[in-house]
Amino acid sequence: MKIAWISSWPSRPCGIATYSLELVEAIKKEGVEVHIICHTDGGKPGEKNVYPVINLKETDWQDKLYLKVKQINPDILHIQHEYGLYSVDADWSAGLFRPLFRWRIEENFPIVVTFHSVYSELGEERKTFLDIIQRVINAGIVHEYHQWLALHVNLGRIIDNFYIIPHGAKENVSFSREDAKRALGLEGKKIIGMIGWFTPTKGFHRVINMWDSISKKTGSDTYLILAGEAREGEEVQKEYKRKLLSLVEKCKNKDKIKVIIKNFSPEEYEKVVASFDVAVLPYTFISQSGTLAHSFSLGVPAVASSLEGLKAEIEASGGGILVPPDDNEELRKAIVTLIKDDTLREKLSQKALRYVKEKIGWSIVAKKHIKLYEKLIREKKSLKDLKKEATL
Repeated sequence: MKIAWISSWPSRPCGIATYSLELVEAIKKEGVEVHIICHTDGGKPGEKNVYPVINLKETDWQDKLYLKVKQINPDILHIQHEYGLYSVDADWSAGLFRPLFRWRIEENFPIVVTFHSVYSELGEERKTFLDIIQRVINAGIVHEYHQWLALHVNLGRIIDNFYIIPHGAKENVSFSREDAKRALGLEGKKIIGMIGWFTPTKGFHRVINMWDSISKKTGSDTYLILAGEAREGEEVQKEYKRKLLSLVEKCKNKDKIKVIIKNFSPEEYEKVVASFDVAVLPYTFISQSGTLAHSFSLGVPAVASSLEGLKAEIEASGGGILVPPDDNEELRKAIVTLIKDDTLREKLSQKALRYVKEKIGWSIVAKKHIKLYEKLIREKKSLKDLKKEATL
């Protein structure tokens, strides 16, 4: 089986690039051939079967994308979708319509799209985009049940070609938390950690504002790590970054805060998360979280907002504590409780690791994808045979 895979790809600093890298590695281990078509800032020189051809500044980027896939001649075309990845002047990825239509009409391979941003309430732009694209593709994938349900509710009709496959996580990761802490100069310390793009909905400011209180209750050996960066060209994120740095400076216990400003490679990202004793995700808006999956793979328990994507994973795994998304006092209490209670942290850590091993490990997720690919190929072949019979 040969897959053409369209996505962002390392070395582009992007969560979906890391997701694709880890999932593709697992799919390849199942004996599947995968060819990556990515943006021009992805891939390494000489990297096998990786083609950096997507440049949104070029007016003919859709044609280049279409032709590269045609040249690969895959059994399955799989696209990782996030609006920002294929948007030109905020066109909500409408540039994908042309190549998608041509692939559907002119080629014989099934088309699969994984949608990484599906929310309970969709604006008119997202509704319109999803309404059109759902009719063109053979199968769509979402990570959570609430996303699958939201499609039916928002589009106002039955969707029969969407499937739920969870966001995966690495299994049996070999790491030393103390080694990770040592690399950051925090050996022997307890670490409360936050990592990701600096966006207001991720709640970095909430934890900074309560840090002096948390630090007072947890002691001098507890540190806060704030790791991330503002996306290039995102003025809101840049302004938020400035705000965060200003808030840190105002903390009485700022000497117990370590700020790491960086676009992390997948390996660097993993090493930072490995240093956490507790991961904090006080989001006010989210669909699902790759950070939570990475935390679980490293046995890091989480304190997270009880929003749909986070709530489902915390409840299914038992690997963390949920708090209301707008309750700062409950957030503070949960962080203090978990960082101070070594026994509770270990209990939640083991639950998180077991959840990865039994439910969302990449090997499990890869097999689910391959099962879907095989189903679509069989259906395509059956339809082709029926067409032949109809012409006799």
